[in-house]
Amino acid sequence: MTPLRFLRDARELFALHLEPSADATARDHAVLLCNPFGQEAIRAHRLYRVLGDRLAATGFHVLRFDYYGSGDSAGEDTEFDLDGAIADTVAAGNLLLQRSRVGKLSCLGLRLGGNIAALASRRWTEPLDHLLLFEPVADGSSHLLALRQSNADTMAGMFASRWRIDPALRQFNLPDPDGETLGFALTPACKAQIAARIDPRQPWPGRARHSIILTPQIDAFTAWTARRDLLASPQLRIAPSDSDIDWATNSALNTAIVPRAWVDRALDALTQAAHA
Repeated sequence: MTPLRFLRDARELFALHLEPSADATARDHAVLLCNPFGQEAIRAHRLYRVLGDRLAATGFHVLRFDYYGSGDSAGEDTEFDLDGAIADTVAAGNLLLQRSRVGKLSCLGLRLGGNIAALASRRWTEPLDHLLLFEPVADGSSHLLALRQSNADTMAGMFASRWRIDPALRQFNLPDPDGETLGFALTPACKAQIAARIDPRQPWPGRARHSIILTPQIDAFTAWTARRDLLASPQLRIAPSDSDIDWATNSALNTAIVPRAWVDRALDALTQAAHA
């Protein structure tokens, strides 16, 4: 595992490059792991670590990285925005291709990280080999409302009845209900981008030879992806995620959330003999 600092324009980003394990046959294939946003990224940390280790043990080059304004990358959380994260993803993919010198690149993303991966997929010259999305956001505007409600519910749970009756308490702890979600800043620019870019009324943005979407919202993604460019996404499968995980919460922070079925599904898709 090699820690890296790299630049995307003036933005300094942090990444971890996992090379194929010494006892594995190296594949001509690299996988980029795209984080979700905010509290969801914290809860997904264990899953991404397991995925990275399992993929490297199977012969893949893997890159885990943080967007600008998140994780160990430079920048304040007020500087995180969706368009910047998409561009950071493209830069991270290019870095992975440069370091690994392989011929195939795939992206895997959870929640908003899945949408970021799909939106970034059109910016590479060659299509991705696989686009693997775990419970991506089906509608940006609805997602923002859900984040706002989750934030309000969390604060009410922490302070119980005092939260309802004490305006000074609410003002001190949450001065801008629309500007924060579970301890992470959510700027007006970022919210506008999420609403505009993740819009099921627009064509499906993904571009990959093989796409897999695991989601509890089967109907929503079936309708959205039906209006895709078949040349850009010729093979696309949608399947139930079979998960009831509440990713947008700050409860049980130390719980190791690693849906084994998701890990197995990703490994199975990427290691098929026809695509190895």
